[in-house]
Amino acid sequence: MNNDKVVLKDGTEIALESSQGIGALHIAVNSKQEACALWERFTSDNLKQVVIKNQDGLTVGRYQDMVLSHFQGEERADGSVLATFSLRSKSAVELMEERLSAVEAGQQVQDAGIDDLGQAMSDLMEGGVN
Repeated sequence: MNNDKVVLKDGTEIALESSQGIGALHIAVNSKQEACALWERFTSDNLKQVVIKNQDGLTVGRYQDMVLSHFQGEERADGSVLATFSLRSKSAVELMEERLSAVEAGQQVQDAGIDDLGQAMSDLMEGGVN
C-alpha cells in the first residue's frame, strides 16, 4: 500500500493500494460486496472533482469532469478484491451535451413561467381573477 488517497467531490477519501495515474487507481477491499459499494461511490456527481493526495496529505493531482471509463475487480485467494478504477476526462462532446441539457431544462422552466404569466394576463383581461 502506498498511502496515497483519492478524494471524491463529496469528500469520500479512499486509500490507494497503488496507481498508474488517474487511468488506473488500484484499491484493495475485503470483499466483492465492498468493491460494489465502492463502485457506487464513483457517481457522475462525485467525479466532477477528483483529488489525489499523497501520504503526507498534500494534493498531487486535481481533476475536473471525470468519467469512470472502466472498472475491473480481481478476486484474491483470501477473498479480498483488488478493484481497479480507470478514470478519464470528459470529452468536449460530453461536456457540450451536458451544457445543452442544462440549457434545455432551464428553457422548459422558463417556458412554463411564460405560459403561466400569459394565462394570468388573459384572466385579468377577461374580467379579473376571483
